[in-house]
Amino acid sequence: RKRGNNSMIYNEIGKVISNEEISEGIYKTVFLAPSISHNSHPGQFVNILPSSEWDHVMRRPMSIASQGNDEISIIYKTIGEGTLIMANWEKETKVDLIGPLGNYWRGYNIKYPILVGGGVGIAPILNLHNFLKKDQIDHILIMGAQNEQEHFLKHEPEKQIYISTDDASLGISGNVVDALRSIFPDGNHPRNCKIYSCGPPMMMEGVRSYSLQNDLDCDLALETIMACGFGICQGCTVERKTETNGHHSYRNQFALACMDGPIFNAKEIISCM
Repeated sequence: RKRGNNSMIYNEIGKVISNEEISEGIYKTVFLAPSISHNSHPGQFVNILPSSEWDHVMRRPMSIASQGNDEISIIYKTIGEGTLIMANWEKETKVDLIGPLGNYWRGYNIKYPILVGGGVGIAPILNLHNFLKKDQIDHILIMGAQNEQEHFLKHEPEKQIYISTDDASLGISGNVVDALRSIFPDGNHPRNCKIYSCGPPMMMEGVRSYSLQNDLDCDLALETIMACGFGICQGCTVERKTETNGHHSYRNQFALACMDGPIFNAKEIISCM
């Protein structure tokens, strides 16, 4: 079906090309899915039916980690029933996908991009990182995790790739906000820069606060449960800051992550939690 910004949403049966564990408990699946691949941009997501026997109402929303050559990939952590089924997909498995859904990253060709990802939120950040690399757009990438085992990238400050770990086992000690403070001491950020972030809600709330304190433009891809993916179930509401002009409407105050997001500007929302 067609939607507002002239892009199409497809219900496509994707075929698993590969499915592998890339670090502890984190998997990468590559699908053959030409329609979704041709029409998706970094930052968008797909809604997945983990198996044909799946009897739950809700599909599983997964950010697209790459697109191109008729393929898309996803990166996910095994944390529940759906992702455990997904981790056991074999090559040639047919998977029911809906996508591409949501909005996508913008402004990276106008402002200097600082990419900040963590935990299960690495996929849309990695997608943007590789997209910028391909287009030879200079940028910084910061990836956070609890420990070294959860990382699959190297700490390479000379290539502007910074890894942080909560337990100090790799790269910068601490969380991604600690990494931002370490890389940009005294708030010495590049001129006209913009933060792009996705990760666990607590991490993104930290990044949101950091961006507001330092008066930096910041876009956040929110991680929420999106049951339907196109605005019917109203399950993924995000509270916006509204003008105090007495003209509140429900739709004005509460955005839907699947339709209006998942990417929101830090100044637009009340919280990432």
